[in-house]
Amino acid sequence: MGDFFEFKNIEKYFGDQHIVKNVSFGVRCGEIFSLLGPSGCGKTTMLRIAGGFEDPESGEVFLESKDITKTVPNKRKINTVFQNYALFPHMTVWDNIAFGPRTAGIKEPEVSRMVSKMLEIIRLEGHGSRKPDTISGGQKQRVAIARALINNPKLLLLDEPLAALDLKLRQYMLLELDRIHDEVGTTFIYVTHDQGEAMSLSDRIAVMNNGVIEQIGTPAEIYENPRTKFVASFIGDTNFFDGKIIDQIDRENCKIEMNGLGEFPSFNEHKLASGSKVTVSIRPEKFRIFDRKYEAENLNMFEAEVIDIVYQGAQTRYWVRARDHRINILTQHNRCYLDSKQPTWGDKVWVAWHRDDVTTIPEETPH
Repeated sequence: MGDFFEFKNIEKYFGDQHIVKNVSFGVRCGEIFSLLGPSGCGKTTMLRIAGGFEDPESGEVFLESKDITKTVPNKRKINTVFQNYALFPHMTVWDNIAFGPRTAGIKEPEVSRMVSKMLEIIRLEGHGSRKPDTISGGQKQRVAIARALINNPKLLLLDEPLAALDLKLRQYMLLELDRIHDEVGTTFIYVTHDQGEAMSLSDRIAVMNNGVIEQIGTPAEIYENPRTKFVASFIGDTNFFDGKIIDQIDRENCKIEMNGLGEFPSFNEHKLASGSKVTVSIRPEKFRIFDRKYEAENLNMFEAEVIDIVYQGAQTRYWVRARDHRINILTQHNRCYLDSKQPTWGDKVWVAWHRDDVTTIPEETPH
């Protein structure tokens, strides 16, 4: 079964700036697919190309296997929800939502049924007579989503839709978006620079950087197995160590000399050869802290000094200095101490991690 929506070899320039560089990927029917990346990486440009608001220099756009590259926006069966809501301020909530069906010439009894259904889906029954300036930001965004969904588009594009909301409202709206998606089943492409939003909402994520897609995968794949240093650093916290593969242990594992800290057995998912330079990425929560050297199968350890501690309720974050003076961020859940002695500032500790908790990223050559 092919992809429901697809970009093929998309190139886009603005003047002499190369914004999108030969990007291809597909979106499956019914999924929430996020385009995630920093400002200026090209993600919003890709969304505008999908909606027909920008033309690519080259490449094709397909919806249900039909080439829509030259199709005008209002003929694509694709709708967009913008960050600033774009509601008509002089119209009521009801009339804002009814605008699309009325413009399409649908008779008023059917428009009324459609609007009532959408108000039910976005949980704003009883708010139809209110004007946009009398409702909250989260309610405005739900109205914008209802207005975009009422004409039953095949694809809904969401461009940083929660960026204007405060943290608690964003968290609530993420749950609402997920619920609305489950109710209507429309395919969503969601653009954001916020990795927390993408991780909590998406079926799959495309991480974009400097006009290219660095990796596509589920949130778990992106987090646990980043393919590039950029992906590892952009998604969550991590610790990087320069390293070199000095020996092969077996087909799955190798020995890495890690930035002067020592030689450690590590999982070698890229099957890199001896002599290869690598960046070792270890997530903060993969580390454990002990007050003495601890022997266990497949456990690597080095000695360090605690230089800072931040208590965060459910967890405590430690910063330690290792032999090469490199600072490493560690997270230790408070219930997970091996014994009752908790490390404090200036303590000598042993930092441990399992060999399988390492991501070895091949040395990257400049583009």
